[in-house]
Amino acid sequence: MYLQQILNGVSYRMIGESNPEITSLACDTSQVKQGCLFFCLKGSKYDGHDFFRKAIGDGAVAIVTERPLETQALQIIVDDARSVMGIAAKNFYDSCVDRLKIVSIVGTNGKTSTSYVLDAILSRAGYKTAVIGTNGVFFNGQRHTSSLTTPDPIELHYWFRQMYLNNVEIVIMEVSAHAIALKKMQGILSEVAIFTNFSQDHLDFFRTMENYAQTKKSFFTEKYVKNVVVNVDDDLGKEISSFSPCATYSVEGDADIVATDVHVDKDKSTYRVELFGQSTIITTHLAGIFNVYNTLAAATCASVLGVDIDTISSAIGDVNCVSGRNETIVRSDGARIVVDFAHTPDGISNILSFLRRTTVGKLIVVFGCGGNRDKFKRPLMAEKVSQFADFAILTNDNPRYEDPKLIAQDVSERLTCKYKVVLNRSQATEYALSIATSEDTVAILGKGAEEYQEIRGRKFPYSDVEVVRNLLRIE
Repeated sequence: MYLQQILNGVSYRMIGESNPEITSLACDTSQVKQGCLFFCLKGSKYDGHDFFRKAIGDGAVAIVTERPLETQALQIIVDDARSVMGIAAKNFYDSCVDRLKIVSIVGTNGKTSTSYVLDAILSRAGYKTAVIGTNGVFFNGQRHTSSLTTPDPIELHYWFRQMYLNNVEIVIMEVSAHAIALKKMQGILSEVAIFTNFSQDHLDFFRTMENYAQTKKSFFTEKYVKNVVVNVDDDLGKEISSFSPCATYSVEGDADIVATDVHVDKDKSTYRVELFGQSTIITTHLAGIFNVYNTLAAATCASVLGVDIDTISSAIGDVNCVSGRNETIVRSDGARIVVDFAHTPDGISNILSFLRRTTVGKLIVVFGCGGNRDKFKRPLMAEKVSQFADFAILTNDNPRYEDPKLIAQDVSERLTCKYKVVLNRSQATEYALSIATSEDTVAILGKGAEEYQEIRGRKFPYSDVEVVRNLLRIE
């Protein structure tokens, strides 16, 4: 595709007179190939403008930049390279996203579970679907890895094109606050956007809760969204619900769609719901009040998309597990081991309050905090663990470039329950299982379905579920 075609819809000034054929796009010099269009992006640690010479040397035939550069290479001067990259990626991949229905899910917690449930409903209704999120990219019966909850625009539009070519009709995607702030959704109009909830996370990036909230709220405009589904039991959700058209849902009582007669047991949850005049009882194997919210969000969205209530109910009833979300393995003696992605104070409270209520014996919690991320939530996470756990084992999560001992120290200062520090995560898990008896629950929190542990810039293969299964000798 020629450069002028890729820049369609973009305001720019060009230094140089040429219209080269572009064979690829990149914003990372490691991805540059001959014939590439390179985008200079400003990041929190690095500025892509500092690497334009390497990009040119590796084969870039044009540079998108926010300021003139000292080079004879073709330059496209723009006000906002990130925004332009989204439009350019869309054009490069034939605007395939415009031929798909996009359902976006925004919120601090519950995005992945909601996407799994909605995918099950829409698939049952006969749609060919795809899912993009924390656990990867899924379509055509295959899982593809992705390094981010919401991939960067070049990768994202690549996947949209692959999905279109494979006859996908509806794409369900998690939209992170980072993706909104970094303009990854530029040029993408969602048929429906779901808002799940809001609580503390990512303050390393957003600095204040107000900034974080306003970033999420900014997505719910006509620029990005046609229809909105909102949890109005959440304060930010109440603000977002002013968008029109909007379908609201609630467990507490004042909304378009309300879950009533809610019963949460150890292995399932049930509730009655009326979806736009149709009433049914929904039973889900996804236990916990948080999963009542997740399934209710998916049910409301599916109803907005025209799926009938019987299909919704039966599909929800057939979802047995979401990878890394309250994923439960029962040991031969009856001890319950639960792997969950909870890595925020609110997420920890959700899962541990449920496990505390449904555990006869001790609740043993294995957890850690990620390095080079929101340090402000570490003491809050410790407080939530202390509130519910009988015993905690403090271990590594993804330490990244931080010293694991210092991370553990930050957390341990606010732990008031009994605890032990075992920084090797597999050894921490083994120790937890060794002290658990038949009526106990072991909760392993923070990584969920992740298949790696990130240490000093490298991702080492690691899976909480696989570690548990190996320790229990389960194939």
